Amino acid sequence: MSGIVVCVDQRAADQGAGVLAAGGNAFDVAVATAFVQMVVMPFSCGVGGMASAHLWKSDSAQRVVIDGLLRAGSRATPGMWATDYKGEAEFSGSSLFEDYRSTMGYTSICTPGTVASLAEVHRLFGSLLWKDLLRPAIEIARGGFQFEPVTTAALTEDSGIYQPDQITRLKATRECARLYYREPATEAFGPREFRNADYADTLARLADGGARDFYEGELGNVIARDLKRNGSFVTADDLRSYAPKTYLPMVVSYRGYDVWSNVSPGGGPLLLEALNVIDGMDMAGLRHSSAEHLARLAATLQLVSLERRDLLGDPDHVGYRVHQTFVSKERAARLRDRVLSGEIGAEPPPVDEPDTTHLTVVDADGNVAAITHSNGQHSGVVTPGLGFVYNNGMNRFDPRPGHPSSLAPGKARLHLMMPSIAFKDERPAIVLGAPGGNAILSALVQTLSNAVDFGMDPADAVSATRIHAEGSTVWCESRLPGETVDGLAERGFTVVQHSGPLAPRMAWAQLVVIGRDGTLTGASDPRGSAGVAHVG
Repeated sequence: MSGIVVCVDQRAADQGAGVLAAGGNAFDVAVATAFVQMVVMPFSCGVGGMASAHLWKSDSAQRVVIDGLLRAGSRATPGMWATDYKGEAEFSGSSLFEDYRSTMGYTSICTPGTVASLAEVHRLFGSLLWKDLLRPAIEIARGGFQFEPVTTAALTEDSGIYQPDQITRLKATRECARLYYREPATEAFGPREFRNADYADTLARLADGGARDFYEGELGNVIARDLKRNGSFVTADDLRSYAPKTYLPMVVSYRGYDVWSNVSPGGGPLLLEALNVIDGMDMAGLRHSSAEHLARLAATLQLVSLERRDLLGDPDHVGYRVHQTFVSKERAARLRDRVLSGEIGAEPPPVDEPDTTHLTVVDADGNVAAITHSNGQHSGVVTPGLGFVYNNGMNRFDPRPGHPSSLAPGKARLHLMMPSIAFKDERPAIVLGAPGGNAILSALVQTLSNAVDFGMDPADAVSATRIHAEGSTVWCESRLPGETVDGLAERGFTVVQHSGPLAPRMAWAQLVVIGRDGTLTGASDPRGSAGVAHVG
């Protein structure tokens, strides 16, 4: 079967292409690719993390989102950390505490959802056996792969106040340090051949016993005992009762395209609102990366990002009617007027690290799977003998009561994943997603505008000069012309330039364009690890 796999790792893309060539459909390939990513990118994603899967089944015209999101454990209580809260980190978006309680260790873990959501993708639309889809990941984990657990930059990195650096996080538990840490005095840094037999065994148990073994079987019991013994808020009952959410995504129109994305507490509503705002502007009539072009984008991104704090949260707790706010044309028109009048944002700028990953698969039958999955920034916790790192999902709850993202037992944690599909004449035409936390919004708005407004091909659309804007700040890459930087500053923005021409903090956009004749072209952002594999 022909098709394309685009994701944040060439090894995973190649393995996915192998499943496609062997007769798997897009959904089979997405599951297999995701599990390979969990092995070769174990800090970014894993069986202890979360996922948001946006799917299109072409023969039945079914569109669906399956969210396997992180949920606070039932032992957590509202306001339990409020008095010790030190604020929100400037670059990680994490809640800050002197003892790192929300970002590292057992207290930072939420109930994971990745395995349950991928199992539901397979149950609904898969065609190959579940155990066969996990085989490539098992073989890689057991056979070995090139991996760099600790980078040389980690030795000198400044993580900021109340934030653990990379090495401190790896030493959060003895088992994590055993697997991943090597003392600088005894081993040179850089990629090395890495094997994870424990992770291979865990995946083999999932392959044979099915996904529910992770939540309520022998594997689930091992997990629950370790979490309880070490003071986690997640209980055995939380694992047993966990189920992903399946629903119809949200939609707005943009330049003749119908753009569909996920709902709150995901980032889809922000993307759709931003597109609503710029849909009423003549972006194509502006010179790309000019001061006026970027000023309009920056102000839109800043004002829309304020909605995250005011409105985004678990809809089971904050209600579902709030979604209509984000797709309201009237609200978008008011925001557009503010942008065009020169208003910019004013709040402190949180930007999440790209400790997430994304994949997109399109097959010859027109099936589409776009999946973003993540460990957050990872907790540094590994249960002895299991080989995987858990999420640190508690870091994105607001410890203060009374906010949409405030902490509550069983509540889904805020995230900015937003796998999206744009349809033209009722056919999927553009599929996009990215890892990168808050910067995902900036990346996807600009990538889609690059493709639609400026006619860029996928490679140019994902690699074009990009900004990220939140608060009153605009982050830009070093290749942005000085006159543009000056023009943004003259308009009142605080401009921060990265030292490199392709800044990893800008999020790593993954893009596939589907031609009317079915031609598939795709690109993976060069700012990060890139993988594109064609079949047929």
